[in-house]
Amino acid sequence: MSYRVFKPQEYPLPNIIDDISQWPIAKLTADSEAFTAAVQKAVLEKMNSRVKHGSSLKGELEKVLYQERIRLTQTPWKADPKDERQFWNNIKSKIVRLDSTAADDIHTSEEDILNEIVNRYTQEIVGHFDVGAFKFARNILPIFFGRVLNAAPGKWFKTLSANAKTIHEKIPITGNVDRIRNLAKKGTIIVVPTHFSNMDSIMVGWVLSELGLPAFTYGAGLNLFSIKLLSYFMSNLGAYKVDRRKKNSIYLETLKTYSREAIERGAHSIFFPGGTRSRSGALERKLKLGLLGTAVEAQKNNYKRFADATAPKIYVVPLIINYHFVLEAESLINDYLKETGKEKFIRENDDYSTSFGMVKFIFKFLSASSSLAISFGNPMDVIGNEVDENGDSYNHLGQYINVKNYFMNNGALSDDHQREEEYTKMLGDKIVDQYFKHNVVLTSHLVCFCAFELLRKKYNYIDLFTLIRIPEEDVKIDATELIEAIERVKEQLKDMNKQNEVLISPEVRFTNEKVIEHGISNISLYHANSPLVRSTEGYYYSEDLKLLYYYHNRLEGYKLERYV
Repeated sequence: MSYRVFKPQEYPLPNIIDDISQWPIAKLTADSEAFTAAVQKAVLEKMNSRVKHGSSLKGELEKVLYQERIRLTQTPWKADPKDERQFWNNIKSKIVRLDSTAADDIHTSEEDILNEIVNRYTQEIVGHFDVGAFKFARNILPIFFGRVLNAAPGKWFKTLSANAKTIHEKIPITGNVDRIRNLAKKGTIIVVPTHFSNMDSIMVGWVLSELGLPAFTYGAGLNLFSIKLLSYFMSNLGAYKVDRRKKNSIYLETLKTYSREAIERGAHSIFFPGGTRSRSGALERKLKLGLLGTAVEAQKNNYKRFADATAPKIYVVPLIINYHFVLEAESLINDYLKETGKEKFIRENDDYSTSFGMVKFIFKFLSASSSLAISFGNPMDVIGNEVDENGDSYNHLGQYINVKNYFMNNGALSDDHQREEEYTKMLGDKIVDQYFKHNVVLTSHLVCFCAFELLRKKYNYIDLFTLIRIPEEDVKIDATELIEAIERVKEQLKDMNKQNEVLISPEVRFTNEKVIEHGISNISLYHANSPLVRSTEGYYYSEDLKLLYYYHNRLEGYKLERYV
């Protein structure tokens, strides 16, 4: 690797900005009134622009009202404001009166109603950052992690036992950390993590803090704010609320405008471009580009507002999180197989719905987990070109690129929605490419992949859904065949690693027998029915083929099945 790997004892790295009050997210909160006013103004301008191009404002308002009334009837949440029904009933009355000809009727214009809805959405979405709450969280997390992981959190405690490992030995961080820190001093960072578990947000926040970066703003599901303990931290650590139920044009425009305005003001941000946790267990290949597009638009606007030499650049940094096991794996793969994991199916009580449930969830994960891997991909500009330590962009041929030129037309900066959509797609493709190149293959991934592929080839005459329902007594995998398959796939992974096409954990280089032992022991730490078990007779079988399939899927997309 060309980047420097920090030793576990070097973490946490020093803050790149010592004065927390000078962090972009703290400034955003200090100037929240002007910020929210700017968001509302921009949304109103965008909606009015649509009206000028043939759209009916009244029609938009009626569609929003219709969708919101369905939401309140079919998917109410505890986190919804208490006056939610009252607000939308009031909006209904005002829309009805738009066509009234009664002399004594008090009229409100379409623009007034639009402004009222946008104000409502903006106040709902807006995040907040509290310095005291951040300091508390930053001090308590290493202690909490250390206790439940039976690890020594760096310099805070001595090791709990002779064999205890530090947090950073259990959770190694790989990637060009020096470059990311340098870029955060020069411009705005957008971190785009993979999304496999409800643990991801906690892990990402902790990792970025360990890197000494200022706090990031991020979108959190509105339903999570009904959990008091979680709500306290999210409400004070920069999270803005995202309501996945709301699909209407005004809400989505408000959400995107909020994100874009925050980026333009220098707030580092976290986007989960997969949109939701991976139901299949595979690396995300189809990304949700809505919020990602706000980074492209923000970069264009920065070039409009600043001179060339001072226009802040926006950098996109992929982050790949790898777990040996995922607590929610069973429910996720069930959703995937039933095709109910899509956004049209919303579940409020996902895996925890109370503070106690959330703490129990975290504790179960951290206390059971032996290790996980966190890796940063190469930083890029908003078009997908890689950037160096100075923030300069270079194409795939190593040629310097002036990003401003992407937004020029006939020698001048121009607005072109279709062009920027194409740039966002290009960026999404590059993010997916980085996900695959910087994915760390763990022993559990390798063992489950080979075991399931052997079963798939053995029963190649039946489809997937029939395969995962075959009786346990018919699921027999010959030990020699599994060892040979692992050897072939492992050698291919080593070659791919040399070509910078994937990363592999040190344990993958163990002997094949040790790889199987290590993989099974880690994958079986939590699940009552293990995805893979060694029988007393020496063969291997699965107590839950759906889980075996879920963990197998982490290596989907590498075309490794040909080596099994």
